[in-house]
Amino acid sequence: MTDDLDEARALLPGVTVTPVDALGGSSRSAVRRARINGPDTPPTTVIVKTFDHPESWARESAALAVLPAGTPAPRLIAAGPVPPVVVMSDLGAGTNVADALLGTDPAAAESAVYAWADAIAAVHLATSGLRDAFRAELDARAEPGTAPLTSVAAKLDENIAGLRAACGPLGVAVPESLADAFRAEAARLGDDANSTLSPSDACPDNNVLTGTGLALIDFEHAEWRHIAWDVAYLRVPWPSCWCSWRLPDDVADRAVARYRDAMAAHLPYVSTPGFDRDLAAATVLWAVPYSSWFLPQTLAADPTAAGKLDSPRRRALLLHRLDLARQISAAPEIAAFAGELHAALVGRWGEVPLALARAFRG
Repeated sequence: MTDDLDEARALLPGVTVTPVDALGGSSRSAVRRARINGPDTPPTTVIVKTFDHPESWARESAALAVLPAGTPAPRLIAAGPVPPVVVMSDLGAGTNVADALLGTDPAAAESAVYAWADAIAAVHLATSGLRDAFRAELDARAEPGTAPLTSVAAKLDENIAGLRAACGPLGVAVPESLADAFRAEAARLGDDANSTLSPSDACPDNNVLTGTGLALIDFEHAEWRHIAWDVAYLRVPWPSCWCSWRLPDDVADRAVARYRDAMAAHLPYVSTPGFDRDLAAATVLWAVPYSSWFLPQTLAADPTAAGKLDSPRRRALLLHRLDLARQISAAPEIAAFAGELHAALVGRWGEVPLALARAFRG
């Protein structure tokens, strides 16, 4: 095995660092398991993550720095900017939610979805009120003000422009009044009182089952944002993820209910109609403007999400999300647009249903 852990050794003087496993990562990062041992460090394994982009390093290390002890996430051990590297606690080699969804046991898959909701609620509870702390940690790692606290709302106009360009050849208009309706939905989610730290990319494979429950493990896109953005992952579902197969409605409903139950004592807002309205807004924004980036390629072909064999086809994803937005949007212009675009695409492709995750197919 190639030993490329010098950056971790530099952060842990006097500690022996030896390679154990290469765990992959992504096009943006590399993740390895290593064993450490030192005079004041009992033998244990850690995760060493290196980054191609300084902002990803800044976000992950800042997020881990502010997470209180006991949060279901890795513990920050060390971090260095040149090269960008984070050393964090090793949560083990357990399975994840994606494993359960793509398995054959519906009860295990259902339990995994509930565990995901529990973990998201735990992170939200643990970080409520830590906005300034997260801002300070980000500024300590990046040029102050260059790493925005949140990016999801800031990207809305870019996504609206992409949607407009893709819809033109279909004869479906994206007028400025529709853009304003999308912006109004996003503005609902600008309330800092109902915002927390989010891992942002809380996909079914970005977690690990431990002896004490599910823990979230990928914070390289961490940001401060309204809680509804994360909870909407259960409704869309999984808008930024490769294994975004459909969830049974009753499973998604119960998972959202678990989230509410976990949060209600601390944040009564989650038990109000206002949260329902905001959850619908986040769901619709994920489903329509934030899914527009893959509309052009889907018009030309029907690739799988992320090119993975266990991923749904893009056309099924788009049609499902548009129909969902048509049904639940409280903004009449958005609902009408989603229905019009859905009809135009069905006219080209026919109906392409989105299947349930494999474990729920019976």
